[in-house]
Amino acid sequence: MRSGAGRTARASGVVLLALLTAAPAAAEAVDPRILPAKPHYARNAACSPVTIAMPPSTHRLPGSNRISPRPADIPVGQGESAICFAYATADMISQRVGVAVSPLDVAGKFYFADPARLSAIRDPRIRAHLRAHPDHLADIAWSRNAADISKDGNPHLEPYFDKLEGGEEDAAALLYNLGGLCEERDLPSHEGYAHFTGYFAALRFSAPARAPNMSFRSVGTAPDKLRSRRADAVNAAWLAQAEALCQRRPLPVPLLPVSFRVAANQLEFMEMLEAGRAPGASTVSRMLAMVDYALDHGRAPTVGYSWYVLEERDPKDPDVAADHSSAIVARRRAGGGCQYLVQDNTGEYCARMREGIRERCDNGRVWLKEEELRRTLYSVIYLR
Repeated sequence: MRSGAGRTARASGVVLLALLTAAPAAAEAVDPRILPAKPHYARNAACSPVTIAMPPSTHRLPGSNRISPRPADIPVGQGESAICFAYATADMISQRVGVAVSPLDVAGKFYFADPARLSAIRDPRIRAHLRAHPDHLADIAWSRNAADISKDGNPHLEPYFDKLEGGEEDAAALLYNLGGLCEERDLPSHEGYAHFTGYFAALRFSAPARAPNMSFRSVGTAPDKLRSRRADAVNAAWLAQAEALCQRRPLPVPLLPVSFRVAANQLEFMEMLEAGRAPGASTVSRMLAMVDYALDHGRAPTVGYSWYVLEERDPKDPDVAADHSSAIVARRRAGGGCQYLVQDNTGEYCARMREGIRERCDNGRVWLKEEELRRTLYSVIYLR
C-alpha cells in the first residue's frame, strides 16, 4: 500500500496514554497561545461548521510540476514511503507554526534527534510539559525501537533512513522542539524520497568508504535497532545534507502534544474487536470530543485509523490492518450527521476510493461520516 503503516504495536491489550493528557503543572504560567493542559472535553452537539486554515502549500515534484492536479492543490504525498506518521505530524505542526514544514525533517528528528536535549530547552512551557510527563524518554525509546525496516531493495535489513517505517505522532511532535523548523521548500518531501532517490543510492554505494572518517554524533543516541556500520554512515551523511539544505529558524510556539489512544495501532485495535473488547461508546465519544475540542480551538488534530475506510483492500495485500494517520482540517453537518475532513497524505486518487467515499473526496481531502470514523478510530493527538 502507498499509505504505508505509520505505527507499530506495543504489548497487546495495553492502553497507551504516552505523552498524553497532561496533569496541569502548578507553576505553569497562563499563555493565551497555549491551550490548557487538562481541559474538559465535550462534543460539539450542533456539529457547527469549522475549517482550519492551513499554511500555503510549497511542495513540488522533482523536475516539472506541469501535471494535473498540481502538487500545490493536493496534500504533500508520502509516495512509497511508510512514514505516514511524519506527514500527519508535519501537517499538525505546520498548522501550528504557520508555515509548511518538511515531513522528512520531522522523520529525521523522530529517529535520530537526542531526546535528552529536550531537558536543556529553557522554555518554561516545555519544562512544565516534561515534568508532567516524566516517562517521556522511555516513551520515545519504545517508539523508536518499535520502528520497522523495509526489505525492499534492502536484503540485509540495514536501518537506512529511507528504509525505516513507522513512528508515533506525539513523540515526533515533542522532538520537533529541537533545533528549529525546516520548511518543505528547503527539504522537499512530496512523493516521499523522490527528490533524493539518486542521493540515497549514491550514499549506500559510498557508505563503506565514508565510515572510517565520519563522526556519527548525529545518530549516536539512536537505539541499536536503528544503527549499523553501513547505516550510520548513510544516516549521518543524510542528516548533514538535511542541515545544509534547511534554513532553520526558531519555532514561534512550543509544541506540546496531547494524546489519547485505546490501542497502539490498527492491528491491535482489530484484535481488541475480535476478542470482544471493543472500546465503549463513551470512550469513542471522548476521542471525537477531543477532535471537536481541537477544531473548535483552532488546531488540526491527527487521528489513527485504517486506510481501508477509504479504499477496498486488495485480497492479495498482506497488510490486513492498513494502519494510517491523517490530520483533520474541517467539520460540517451534512446528510443529517456530522462529517470530518481528513487530509490524506498517500497521494491516492479519489477515483480509486470506495463507492460513496470517492464522491466526498476532493484532491486527497475526504469527508468521512462520523459513523465511518467511529468504526476504526483508535487515537487522537493535537498540539496545545
